[in-house]
Amino acid sequence: MDRRHFVKSGIAATAVGVTGFRAPSSPDSSAERRYYELRNYELRTDIKPERIRAFTRDALLPALGRAGAGTVGVMSPETGFPSQSLVVVIEYPSIAAVDAVAQALDADAAYTAARRAFEGADDLPFVRYDSQLMRAFSGHPRIEVPRTEAGRPARMFELRTYEARSAAALERKIAMFNEGEIDLFRSIDMTPVFFGENVFGTRLPSLTYMLTFDDMAARMKAWSTFGSHPDWRRMNSDPRFAALGSVSVTNVAFLRPLGFSQLR
Repeated sequence: MDRRHFVKSGIAATAVGVTGFRAPSSPDSSAERRYYELRNYELRTDIKPERIRAFTRDALLPALGRAGAGTVGVMSPETGFPSQSLVVVIEYPSIAAVDAVAQALDADAAYTAARRAFEGADDLPFVRYDSQLMRAFSGHPRIEVPRTEAGRPARMFELRTYEARSAAALERKIAMFNEGEIDLFRSIDMTPVFFGENVFGTRLPSLTYMLTFDDMAARMKAWSTFGSHPDWRRMNSDPRFAALGSVSVTNVAFLRPLGFSQLR
């Protein structure tokens, strides 16, 4: 659980733009593009997950806030991950902040004491975790926290991963998102949360993004509308986005936020 989930040397030199794609200007393109870490904790099937949830709520989230991290989402998957998992999304203001936050966690006495107590117990409730680092799209440069009201039921979140056969194919798909697809999502109540090009992780080149819906019925209705929408048909036939057949959807996951998640 400490900062050694990233190799510090070389991050800043290599993380900026694996594909080299730079989208045209958009209303948000002047904003600094954030970085996102996506963690998946593989929980123990023989130990209840309350301890890792309590540690995340009471120690990790407050420490990340003190260290300068942005929005943090903590979710339990319904599909798309092993059933015994905890999914955490952490937003960083910049690539430099990835390391700065890690160093601040190491220097945080309250957090390190809590981490040692958590990891020193006999019943550590997870086996291991994997992590990937993403750079936000220029057309959606930071996490968008859905507006909520007191007493509102938690939303359903959909996490989608697309893999490409080449960097050029991924560039074209990112361009499609930046130049119209994200706006189309908004127009039909497919609320964007984040869009990121995977910089470090497995199975590159690829991208990951998250949408949110009131419930599964709203999700099914929205995707049906999207598939038949004339704007989507126009974009899908635009020669600028040719060779998208080299990009495929490789994972769709549905997640429910925990009560303390900043994404709900």
